[in-house]
Amino acid sequence: MGNLVLLVLTLMLLSPTAEAADGPPATLLQLYDVALATNPVVMGRQYSVVQVEAQQDQARSKLLPQVSATGNITWNELTQEGQNQSTGQTTDFTAQYQGLRGVVQARQALFDLASYRAYEGAGLTVKQAEQDLENARMGLATDLVDRYLEFLLAHDEASYVQSELDVTDGEMQRIRRLYERAMAKVTDLYEVEAYYQTLKTRELEIHNAKAIALEKVREVVGTPVTDLARLTKEELPPVPGQSDQWVADAVTRHPAIRALHHAMDASAKAIASQWANHLPQLSLQMAGIYAKNGGFDNRQLDPYTVGTLGLQLTVPLFSGGSMKAGEREALARFEMVKYKRMEKQREIERETRTAYLNAKTGYSRIASTAREVEARVKARDGQQRGYELGASTIVALLEAKKNLLKSRFAHARARYDYIRSMVALRVWGGTLTRTDLEELNGWLTRN
Repeated sequence: MGNLVLLVLTLMLLSPTAEAADGPPATLLQLYDVALATNPVVMGRQYSVVQVEAQQDQARSKLLPQVSATGNITWNELTQEGQNQSTGQTTDFTAQYQGLRGVVQARQALFDLASYRAYEGAGLTVKQAEQDLENARMGLATDLVDRYLEFLLAHDEASYVQSELDVTDGEMQRIRRLYERAMAKVTDLYEVEAYYQTLKTRELEIHNAKAIALEKVREVVGTPVTDLARLTKEELPPVPGQSDQWVADAVTRHPAIRALHHAMDASAKAIASQWANHLPQLSLQMAGIYAKNGGFDNRQLDPYTVGTLGLQLTVPLFSGGSMKAGEREALARFEMVKYKRMEKQREIERETRTAYLNAKTGYSRIASTAREVEARVKARDGQQRGYELGASTIVALLEAKKNLLKSRFAHARARYDYIRSMVALRVWGGTLTRTDLEELNGWLTRN
């Protein structure tokens, strides 16, 4: 059922209507579901899990019964010297005959500690691969959210620039009419025209940024996307919890830490497996043999059947130092993983605290930039009124407009940066789930 839903979503994104300008914008959750089914990084991790599961089955097979059957048919020519009893002369006797031989063998390990430890280590490697897959899924979500918000920021900036262009165009036409009546200075007209062209240039840059952002989303999702649902939630929730609690949870929950923990355990099992190679191995062996003219050197014999049941004990005595070398290799691998886990833990602690601080600051910056926009609006309105009364210059008015536009850009960026920080905090904390993406998706609308 889940695969069917993903197929429908993919077909919707690839359909001609989705490529049309008036098609419904894609939502974050919709894109995430499609990306999970098509992203090469995640798909590669999924097959890594399949690979190590197959390796675990291979390790287990050494502990299960091993049965084989061998059959052969031969055409033989036997020449043998013989002595005539009556004459005493030596003569050659030649016979041609067909030989048959069939063997069925079965072996069951009774004591093979090395293979058993290897099997345990393979199971831990499967858990490591599963955590690596979960880490890849969280990385995919982070990358998708970042590119999604990059588009939304460019869209908001385009809206602000378009509104300012409409206002500036009307202002430019009004000043041109006043100039034609000798009621406005030509320098004022030139300043407004220059400001208008600056906005047009900025508009081109923003539209290019929107197109690039959509292309980045397409790279992650694997399908063309023409529009994305907008962020409509006005009041964003504050940062939950405390920094120390986030860090404490991160070092125990993060998939990368869990994967390395399983890798350490698997390395420990590898050490035990290498050490167990010094121990004897005991196995139960059974065989059934049928032969016709298949004795020693394929000698002619009457058909016979032999059944065999026995125990085989193998005691390693000397292997040229390979066992000791294997132990040193396994021990070195364990130490490497241990220090890699330590390195990753320090990185996660740092990044979690950084994300928490960025989120706390980002939440305050939303309110700060909102107040800045309000102040810039008042400043713009004051300059506009002053210019109409002749108490202010057009340069001062345009500067106020530029500052207002910049503050609106900054406020939009603050909102999206805060969402990025919250996603990063959950990612480094190892708690980003589909529920979080569903919550974020609820802040969006297709309208």
